[in-house]
Amino acid sequence: MFYIFISCSHSDRPEFKKVKYEKRVGDCGNDICVNIDLSYYQMEGESEVAKTFNALMEKTVFGKMSFSDKPENQSKEELVTAIVKDYQDFKKEFPDARTGGYEQETESEITYESNSLITFKVVTNLYSGGAHSSHLVEFLNIDPETGGKKNILDIIKDRAGFNAYVEKLLRKRLKMSDTDKWADFTFMDEFHLPENIGMTSRGLELVYNEYELLPYSEGITTIVIKNDKLKEFEKKH
Repeated sequence: MFYIFISCSHSDRPEFKKVKYEKRVGDCGNDICVNIDLSYYQMEGESEVAKTFNALMEKTVFGKMSFSDKPENQSKEELVTAIVKDYQDFKKEFPDARTGGYEQETESEITYESNSLITFKVVTNLYSGGAHSSHLVEFLNIDPETGGKKNILDIIKDRAGFNAYVEKLLRKRLKMSDTDKWADFTFMDEFHLPENIGMTSRGLELVYNEYELLPYSEGITTIVIKNDKLKEFEKKH
């Protein structure tokens, strides 16, 4: 395990460092193994705002290792230790197994930054056994004053109009008519926005992850509401 620090700052906004975490157990080149490679942001300082954000980011990054419904009850060290033990126990019982182990690669970036909102995009490739790995995109929309999550949809004044516009774009993307039923083309019974929505320099990015909308083979589905169009739905500041 080692850390690389990259500072990001802007006037009165919080400063961030990028942290690198690595853990490898086993011969990853020739056998199943534990291979953890994480790159994520932490806020500088010891303020309550920094503690709130740092805990939230670590829960997002390390929480995928937990089999518990409450990964926040386990430290990142405990989570990694449990993953390694599970792997070692599995190898001891099934020394010739060709599937199994645990691999997680996580990368993060700041996609938007202002005095009222900072958005982090966290992208994870994860394999914990089975036929294939999974690919997950998450957004953390952060209030710089509290370090906690901010509901990105609070910027939308015309929520009904916004939803209708996104639905129109998604139907077009999936080659659906205005009357086609969602259940006939997707995993949704009716239209709804995705779980992960974040601000970027291009506009508002909406991401339907694997299995949220379509089968694994179709990958993730991304829609971007460009800034000029987004202004039509935004609240006046």
